[in-house]
Amino acid sequence: MDNIKNLWAKEGSITFLLCLALVTTLSIQSSIFWTTDNLNSLQAIIAPTAIVAFGMVLLLICGVFDLSVGAIMVFSGILCAKMFEMNLPVPVVILIGLLAGTLIGLLNGVLVGILKINSLIATIGTLNIFQGIAMILFAGSHKGQAEYQTAIKLPENFIWIGTGKFLGLYNMFWIMLALLILISLFQRYSPVGRQMYLAGDNPEAAKLMGFDTPRIIMLTFTFTGFLCAIAGILSVARFGQANRYLGEGINITTIISCLLGGASFAGGRGSAIGTIFGVICMCLFTNLFNLLEVTSTWQSVVVGSILIMVVSIDGYLILKKQRELGKI
Repeated sequence: MDNIKNLWAKEGSITFLLCLALVTTLSIQSSIFWTTDNLNSLQAIIAPTAIVAFGMVLLLICGVFDLSVGAIMVFSGILCAKMFEMNLPVPVVILIGLLAGTLIGLLNGVLVGILKINSLIATIGTLNIFQGIAMILFAGSHKGQAEYQTAIKLPENFIWIGTGKFLGLYNMFWIMLALLILISLFQRYSPVGRQMYLAGDNPEAAKLMGFDTPRIIMLTFTFTGFLCAIAGILSVARFGQANRYLGEGINITTIISCLLGGASFAGGRGSAIGTIFGVICMCLFTNLFNLLEVTSTWQSVVVGSILIMVVSIDGYLILKKQRELGKI
């Protein structure tokens, strides 16, 4: 089991191998896996999911998590769509959307980092609040109609942000890659990035060393809100509409992706590189289900099984570590 632990913790090595196995399976089982349409679809799923997951893994490293990420996505996306009704310039609308997501993240950070409210309780609360506000804004776009997309016409230069390509990859995918590089460098070389690991792994030691753990947690939640806003705005631009189901289930998907990539609920472990492998793995699973026409019911069974598996492995590793430290 020690070998599995080392592989699991080292940049999601097991998950990388699983991704290769899924690509091989899809290549054999489906003749359309390598088609342009399917690869475009994969990009449109992977990019926003990974952007949100980068924030989630930073939180897990600190020993906390955020269940409101989907609500921040949909709120920021619908808010941007509503702002276009006021004929505001695209840069202004984007700034408003980013600011909204960042402020919600800051609120989560204050609740968890400063006021010491459990992250599960705090983020369930903000999830319900801002998901509700987003639906109120959404309903206003339809005057009570029960449609699932806004009828607001979005500017072409805004839509281009999500649909434009460079070297065969969507703009949103390039943004995801840029964030991957920046966050990886931050984790490896910045003092705060290194402090996160100790703050999550051993809060008492971090406190004795003078680390301001509450401030680190607050800033990490704030940054996660910013990333969720980016993902929400890019998704709205990609599909040309603000969808009321935007971000639905992404909290669970990103947590699973982070755990697959080597993160832990106990804190102190995880990386952006491992996380991207976890996201790709989950998106390939979804793509496999869709191409093989597996029903949504069975998809839920498989996703639930994966969640139980990764949480069980994580729990085993946490207990093993506590026994080694003599805590149990």
